[in-house]
Amino acid sequence: MVRTNTASRLGPSALLCVLLSALPIGLAAQDADLLRGVEQQVALGLYYADGGFGALDKTRITYLPVSWALEKGGWSGQISVAKLRVEGPGNVLVNLGGVTRAVAADSVRRYSGTGDSLLELGYTHTIGIEDSRLPRLFGESFSLGARVSLKIPTASVEKNLGTGERDVSFQLESSFYLGENTVFATAGYSNRGDSAVFADIESSGFAQVGIARRMTSKTSAGLIYDYRATASQFFGDVKEVSVYAGWELTPAWSLTALMSAGLTSASADRALYLQLAHRL
Repeated sequence: MVRTNTASRLGPSALLCVLLSALPIGLAAQDADLLRGVEQQVALGLYYADGGFGALDKTRITYLPVSWALEKGGWSGQISVAKLRVEGPGNVLVNLGGVTRAVAADSVRRYSGTGDSLLELGYTHTIGIEDSRLPRLFGESFSLGARVSLKIPTASVEKNLGTGERDVSFQLESSFYLGENTVFATAGYSNRGDSAVFADIESSGFAQVGIARRMTSKTSAGLIYDYRATASQFFGDVKEVSVYAGWELTPAWSLTALMSAGLTSASADRALYLQLAHRL
């Protein structure tokens, strides 16, 4: 299955036009055979969150990401673009939480526009388990992977939608079976560029652990715990717990719903994420 973390409400035809317009014209005409044997997926999503995020005034975030993911063998890649609206004092950024601006603001405003874009490249290796080494409780294999992500600063700094700087994140991933459940874990670090507007931006680590279970042949559900070290010395760490469910609507279409609750004052009070994905 292609790994993806985004979706949207655009139709698949309109989405493909948006994504393919970013590619060189010669790719479709001369190098289409490069995509042979590559599994592709487009996804459209809706993310909504609100809360104090460690600040006095509440912030509401609406995020509409669109992604195109490719996978072949153990390799995977993804490009994501997004529309973004933030209603609040302007000191909360997507995936960072509360930060301090160099320019003070004393009123709640609504900011909207293009969000930051994301490029990802990863590799996952599946390792078989011999019966003599581990009991069947752990299944026949487990996986180890690594991923690098580059945030391209396409979000407007003037509208307080982004830092205006490139960020690079590295992470290690692993998953294994525990009975009929799949256990997965991630640990990583984000190296963030210095921002002239958000002067206290810091690099920090993050981690995630979760468990998933297939409920029926077309339905799965799970529980996820997220930890993100603060990106600012003036705000606390983000800790969230999420429940999710996934449905295979058809062999090509899938739907995922995720609801989160914050465990710290720097987290969103609540968040909802929906993703509709289409396998090409």
